[in-house]
Amino acid sequence: MKIFGVILVLLCVLKAQDVANIREYAPIKNIVLEKNIVTMQKNKDSVLIGSDFGEVLELNEDRVKKLLKLPNITSFYTDSYAPKVYSLDRMENRILILSEGDYGGKNLYIFENEELYRLNVLEFPGIKKVAFIDKDRIFLGLASNEIILYDLKQGEVKYKKQLSEAPFSDFALDLQLKRYALACESGIVYYGDIESGSVIAELEGANKDNVYQVKMAHFGDSVRFITAGQDRKVGVYLLDLKTQKSEFYTINVEFLVYSVGLNENGSVGAYMQDEESNIRVFDIQSRDSLGVLKGHTSLLNNIIFLDSTRIISSEDGKNILIWEK
Repeated sequence: MKIFGVILVLLCVLKAQDVANIREYAPIKNIVLEKNIVTMQKNKDSVLIGSDFGEVLELNEDRVKKLLKLPNITSFYTDSYAPKVYSLDRMENRILILSEGDYGGKNLYIFENEELYRLNVLEFPGIKKVAFIDKDRIFLGLASNEIILYDLKQGEVKYKKQLSEAPFSDFALDLQLKRYALACESGIVYYGDIESGSVIAELEGANKDNVYQVKMAHFGDSVRFITAGQDRKVGVYLLDLKTQKSEFYTINVEFLVYSVGLNENGSVGAYMQDEESNIRVFDIQSRDSLGVLKGHTSLLNNIIFLDSTRIISSEDGKNILIWEK
């Protein structure tokens, strides 16, 4: 028993030393908006931001510019109020906007050349996320875990496919490979072909419950995925595109993982590690911690790698933090 006690003490000391050796980073910039942030999306050199006050903003370098304010909507409780902006994407000079609509519905818009156009594709209830495939086609994720490829120019649905009975959570797109990764409440990640909607691989085992977010990055003949789990686990998958074989590992976290991030080549990941919304950055292959980012005061809703040295993160509040190693 004495020997066991000594070993336990030594293990605790070594763990404390490991924690002490992990470098902590403060943000180099804290941008405070006037309204709460709902969504954030990186597009090339800038970041689009959607607020709970119907605003679409653009962050370029350290400056925030308001691009537009959506029309007010009506509910059963009030005649006029600003809608939440749920999802954003940009392709060339077009911005795609999914927002709250009248009486609990959704509105889908295109903003182009300072003009706002409402799209008539809302016969599909429960749209949760939208993105451009190219300038004239968009990809939709529905709460029913259906995906839709819609042609804006022709005004028609190219396909509509349901991937499972589990409710939809999130998707990520790789436009170079024309692939999607979709996460849902079952914990399974579906990797498929954008053009046909067909599923190429089902990735499972890392999460046993709802996956809040999924990010992916390809390098060579492989694709890496990172997932944010309600089961307090971060999932990391590696899929070999030639053999279609996959492997995974999990990282146990102290709190529900609401957000994850992945750099462009899939070599470095990041995740919300605790209820203080501290962000741990780690090497995907070795699993070694590279640092902890501290400074948020509310729950995270997105972590984005701007480039090889900078990370930007937003919360369910007014703060956007920028970090640099």
